[in-house]
Amino acid sequence: MTPFLILSWPLDGGSSEATARSLRANLVALYPSWTLLLDEPGRLIAIKTGGRVISGRCGGHPSFLIGDVFSGGLRSIDRIFAETIDFAELCRKLSNNFWGAYLAVQTREPGNVSVFRDPIGMRDGVRWSRSGLHLISSDILPWLNLSAPDDLAIDWHRISELLFASSTVAEATPLLGVETLEPGALLTLGDGEALARRLWVPRRHYDDRAQPTGADELHQVTTRCVDAWLTAYPRPLLELSGGFDSAVIAAAATQAGQEISCGVNVFADDSAGDERRYARDIAHLHALALHEIFMPVGEFALADLEDMPIGVRPGLGSTSLAHDRLLANFAEARGADTLITGHGGDAVFFQHPTPMIAADPSFPRTAFQAYADLARWSKTSIWTVAGHAFRIGPGGGAAFSDDAMTLRPLDSVAREPRSTWAGDLEGLPPAKVLQIDAIAGDRSAFGPSWRSQSLTVVHPLLSQPLVELMIGTDVFHLTEGQRDRALARHAFRKFLPASIAERRGKGALNSYFGRLLAASASFLRSYLLDGQLVRNGVLDRERLDAMLDRDILMQIDYYGELLAALIVEQWARAWVDRLAVIRRDRNASSDSRPSARAN
Repeated sequence: MTPFLILSWPLDGGSSEATARSLRANLVALYPSWTLLLDEPGRLIAIKTGGRVISGRCGGHPSFLIGDVFSGGLRSIDRIFAETIDFAELCRKLSNNFWGAYLAVQTREPGNVSVFRDPIGMRDGVRWSRSGLHLISSDILPWLNLSAPDDLAIDWHRISELLFASSTVAEATPLLGVETLEPGALLTLGDGEALARRLWVPRRHYDDRAQPTGADELHQVTTRCVDAWLTAYPRPLLELSGGFDSAVIAAAATQAGQEISCGVNVFADDSAGDERRYARDIAHLHALALHEIFMPVGEFALADLEDMPIGVRPGLGSTSLAHDRLLANFAEARGADTLITGHGGDAVFFQHPTPMIAADPSFPRTAFQAYADLARWSKTSIWTVAGHAFRIGPGGGAAFSDDAMTLRPLDSVAREPRSTWAGDLEGLPPAKVLQIDAIAGDRSAFGPSWRSQSLTVVHPLLSQPLVELMIGTDVFHLTEGQRDRALARHAFRKFLPASIAERRGKGALNSYFGRLLAASASFLRSYLLDGQLVRNGVLDRERLDAMLDRDILMQIDYYGELLAALIVEQWARAWVDRLAVIRRDRNASSDSRPSARAN
């Protein structure tokens, strides 16, 4: 997706102008493949040449939409620009009538800039400041040495939160001095101030619901989203896991008349991790070529981590490291530039069996069979279901267990950090809270990975129109209170193989990762026990030492926590080294300046 750099600085002759000049010179000299959209004193906007941009004037000022923007109605972008004189109103119209992976930006004067990031946060963006210079970019790394904020440092408390709840990685960065652009929020920077106003929040689409979503509407919206992405990125690879969600992507592509280059299935050598029979059924139904890639157990070594993508955030959205790398290598060998996945479907269509669904307003409280069905599916008692239906006993959302690995700082609370994207969910039915939190967590897939280094990775099931539609639908309607993704199954029933439509379970890689970690126990001990996370009090060395026993790793499912620890440890080591280089260069620059002489 389109890389960008935005600079805004006051024309006061201060150091911000010198830094801006150095950045511009560096951009022109080292990145000739970039285009300057706006290049004026106090203002610069640049994107990688060939990137997608729509320009216009809003209130007499040049404004730009950077990235993928799709229409959600009959209004055109040109019409929106023509009839809007206020940038805030432009952003409201964008959030209501358009969708995609984009950033809207306007600079009215030197030192002032306003931006609006797409509501789902598909187009990443971060901001930082240096001596009055505001910088906004899709990636801090190319500009880091020239413009690193004075207070740039690793936020070890935030690192601890990420190891407790890696699903929040798309939220605040673990770097002090670098902030995430909040999705769906209008941010205005200027005169040393940062004013953010949320224009889009998830719960509004539940509060404003009018009537239950029908299967036909769900089918149409899903197909429209897939069609838009495949029109923008034609003939992509499809990660065909063999599960329901990737089957929906294949079905929607067929319905839209879009062509997929081929399907790719990565499989392990045990029955739970081998989904090839389902992937083959999907490929056969939709006449897709299918490539099957074996994922051997092997063991971790330092070489597996040294070339890991290191961005402003750890790549916790892709904890299946071998799987991620195999897909990236396959795509590179084929010369592919786009990968489509079914990621997000579990949350959006709702996969989780929970008796909390009984608290939904639409749950039929006078129908005994509804209690029996939900109890059977969620593997609990009818009395538990009834307790949720009539709000008897403690309520609330899902319970999260303590992470035995994480030593949280004294000032942290013993729970998962709240998602800023999810926003205020007070008063919503608990199953709806669970769904919105899960969607918030699925946004971690937008982060760095081996795949995203060389590919545009698109997750159509997290598209804004579909997310809004599913948030606005009671979870009882999504599941019929008796099975996962029931409404979506009904919507696509004619376009799915029987093996997928009727399937009750799903694949799992627990055994694969258990064997992988057990085989890697020696490396894990040498890499983690004396690493940065232990050194900085994020991981407790004694408890970690007890976990890293080969027999324990085979018996207990620690793989999610340990893979996250590996990714964050490598990220931390890389940033410790980067920060040391920045400090060294600054000290050298300071020492080389001539000292002031007294008159």
